[in-house]
Amino acid sequence: MPKIIKKRAVKKKESQEPEVKTAALDALDLLKKKQKQAITIVSVIAAVALLVMFFRYYSSSQNEKAYEFMTEAARYYYGESPFNNMPSTERWKKALELYKKSVEAKPTPAALFYLGNSHYNLGDYENAIKQYTLFADKFGGEYTLLNPVYQKLASAYFKTGKTDKALETLGKLAKVKNGIFKDAALFMEAKYFESIGDTAKAQERFKALAGEFPASPWTAEATAKVAQSGKKEVRATPEPTPPAEDASKK
Repeated sequence: MPKIIKKRAVKKKESQEPEVKTAALDALDLLKKKQKQAITIVSVIAAVALLVMFFRYYSSSQNEKAYEFMTEAARYYYGESPFNNMPSTERWKKALELYKKSVEAKPTPAALFYLGNSHYNLGDYENAIKQYTLFADKFGGEYTLLNPVYQKLASAYFKTGKTDKALETLGKLAKVKNGIFKDAALFMEAKYFESIGDTAKAQERFKALAGEFPASPWTAEATAKVAQSGKKEVRATPEPTPPAEDASKK
């Protein structure tokens, strides 16, 4: 009889099914993680977008409020109708109140400058100094207003007896943008020295102003002061005394 060949039983891969299940579960977990990350990223982007929109709206709103307060303040400050019949002191007080609100809403160079001016006009020089100093610290690059700010700051220092601070401020003014406002600084220094009777220092400033800045609005006065001083010096020079007659010739 022929020998019967028995087929060997094929062994099943026992690990195949668990591996497939594990891979499927891992893929599902990964998908869930990706979904969570995507949701988180979208949420963050949405939150940032909302924050930016809120900031823009808030900033715009504050700008509008600041502008409204400053516009109304200017009407009082300059005595525009219907406030032109109010006493100056009352107008400046009202302007001061409104400029404060404008600065609180959003500090701007113009609002700070006029807030300082309102204090100055009311004789409150210490608070005027605070506002002018804040302007110089915060808006030192605003050269259009920096010139009058430094002039008013120096004047406020003079009025409070802080001469050193005043001259220091004028020194800073003279150095702004390579000396474009030096003529104003020289003129204020000259007028100060003239007021305290220091003619030599006053004349030194007037001569520098007249020589260095022929087109300055203060040059005409400076030139007149120099010429006037020259006439006084000529008058002060005594005439030569004629020699005494020799008695032996008589």
